[in-house]
Amino acid sequence: MAKAKRRTKKSKSTKKKKKLNIRKLRRIIKYSALVLGALVCFLVGFLEYTGRIDILVRLGLRDKPAEGEELSVHFIDVGQGDCTLMLSDGKSMLIDSGEAEYSSSVIKYLKRKGVKRLDCIVITHPHTDHFGGMADIIKKIGADRIIMPRVSSEFMPTTSAYERLLKTVSGAGLKIDAAKDESFTLGKAEIKLYTSDYKGENLNNNSVIVRAQNGKNSFLITGDCEREEEQILLDKGVDLSAKVLKVAHHGSATGSSAEMLDKILPRYAVISCGAGNSYGHPHDVTLSRLDKYADKILRTDLNGNIVFISDGEGLTVQTQKGS
Repeated sequence: MAKAKRRTKKSKSTKKKKKLNIRKLRRIIKYSALVLGALVCFLVGFLEYTGRIDILVRLGLRDKPAEGEELSVHFIDVGQGDCTLMLSDGKSMLIDSGEAEYSSSVIKYLKRKGVKRLDCIVITHPHTDHFGGMADIIKKIGADRIIMPRVSSEFMPTTSAYERLLKTVSGAGLKIDAAKDESFTLGKAEIKLYTSDYKGENLNNNSVIVRAQNGKNSFLITGDCEREEEQILLDKGVDLSAKVLKVAHHGSATGSSAEMLDKILPRYAVISCGAGNSYGHPHDVTLSRLDKYADKILRTDLNGNIVFISDGEGLTVQTQKGS
């Protein structure tokens, strides 16, 4: 009987030791990971400081600068709105335009970039901070094709800006193509459009999503896509991966969910928003979430125009405040 008790005590003691050893092992792994993380951060900072960026490129921690230009993506500063220009091999596509008050500055920008006529216009959804200036752009620059989501008649905008857009399109002898899931080329870039079958009154969730691929570099333009549309896209299983993300809805907390960012895995996040806007965009919770994914967050309110240049391998980013 005494022997059995001693065995029981011994087995309990052994179990306690095992638990202690597991805890110690977990602590060692945890602190080792922290030390390794700190070492990597120090190494990256040191290499940047000493100009040894080539090593970071080889390690896949930084992008090799572009040596040529196969595709350039311009996030044009239009205050509290969206406007993205893609240029590739003489072809051009404008995604959104910002409000009407910015149309003259967008037209000047297009002309400076040598755009005489746009090959394609995509209006992600019919809110004026995305299409307000498009009528003037169509009049002054023109376009071969215009794409916009089909919206249920009960939610169709009845604003004067929307009516003006429709009249301008008709007056130019053009028509608006209802957005659909499709692929096409723009110079040396492969373009994919993704649409939503969302039926509610929130037009943000009808945003056309544009994905551009040039070699190893990819870009995702998400309009004002919110959680409902994000879930539709995730359920559809479309390719959302992108090195550069145009953050949805000006950085609002209503979009850019962790589930969506898990699929995109962006290295760069671009937020188009106006300085001191009344919505408080971008929201802190979104910035905090983006910071866990993106190496660099860029904002038109702080950086002005943001331009990415891709040669299919390397990628260069430039900012143009006040230009």
